[in-house]
Amino acid sequence: MNRPHWLNQPDVQSLLHRLVDKLDKADDKPLRPVKLDRKILPALFDAEFEADKEVYWSYLMQMQQWGWLAIRTDKTQPGKAQYELNPRIEIVDPALLRQVTERPQPVKSSAQLWRDAVYSKLNVDETIREQVAGQKLEIAGKTAADIVERLNLLPNLIDEPLLLREVSARLFWGQSKVLDNRQAMIATLLNVDECPFPESPIQLQVYLSTTPFSGVLFIENLATFEKASRDTTTRFDGLAIVFASGFKGSAKRLRTISGVSVYFAAHGHLAHQDCQRFCDWLIHDSEQLPVWFWGDLDYSGMQIIKSLRHSFEGLDAWQPGYQPMLNELLAGNGHEAIAANKSKQKSIDSTGAEYADNILLSALAAAGKFLDQEF
Repeated sequence: MNRPHWLNQPDVQSLLHRLVDKLDKADDKPLRPVKLDRKILPALFDAEFEADKEVYWSYLMQMQQWGWLAIRTDKTQPGKAQYELNPRIEIVDPALLRQVTERPQPVKSSAQLWRDAVYSKLNVDETIREQVAGQKLEIAGKTAADIVERLNLLPNLIDEPLLLREVSARLFWGQSKVLDNRQAMIATLLNVDECPFPESPIQLQVYLSTTPFSGVLFIENLATFEKASRDTTTRFDGLAIVFASGFKGSAKRLRTISGVSVYFAAHGHLAHQDCQRFCDWLIHDSEQLPVWFWGDLDYSGMQIIKSLRHSFEGLDAWQPGYQPMLNELLAGNGHEAIAANKSKQKSIDSTGAEYADNILLSALAAAGKFLDQEF
């Protein structure tokens, strides 16, 4: 096709370039019809004479005839020209439009390719996609789409006692370091509070008293664990006291040889047979012992109870520790979630534990406040 001279007019070229700008901004998404107004073609709407307006309109009609554009208007009205009937431009042939303007398809950055792959292929909620789209992963020789499709397999591994690099190797063609420092992204993808795959075995600190233990108490916070291990009253008698940091989503690993390392407090009872008895119970489930958890009176603490119950059947909140906290909470003490950077904690309907569900969760919902264990 021989290009008519009017295609080179600055006004027409500006129109075509503005339409290509719209294409670039749409970034392969369906482009909605573009309203033909003064911003898109000012020469048409600012022309002094109707004859000049008709000329510009004829240019649009010619481009429509060529198959570049389609012009839509509202229904014809007596006394009104077509360009006065809310005209809209649909781009019919984007490739031809780019050819005429010498504006090829922009080369996408690696970040944009990642975003495209996340939005088109990641099997999660839209809000999660938005977060993951800003956390690009790159692997030499693999496309963004390849990597995202492997991320879709992540939920299949959550119940296995795997370390972070084992998960990476499973997902990404034997490469173990892809997920290093990506715990936040993994937690986001799985919609959990923290990454369930540790970098190394979970470390349990255990205090045994000289009184043989007949139950096990998990304590959430280090200060409280240390206080309990040096308590001179009898309220902890008969309990093996355990501190484990950061295992909300990793409870299953606590009962595997490769997933846990146990360290006994030097100021506690260190008789070999008692230490071995604890390890046999933990790893090999050698005897049935009652188990409790004591931590912050908040939803995160309740979530830990729920997680631990997957590995410790019958575990419940430790009433001697929680009841005084509960009394304080009901008396009006406690803090708002936002005051302690806990506003992102999600409420849960149940933990499966009787005391936690019937008493503590109900109180948390009613009070709308939390109380830290150290209180």
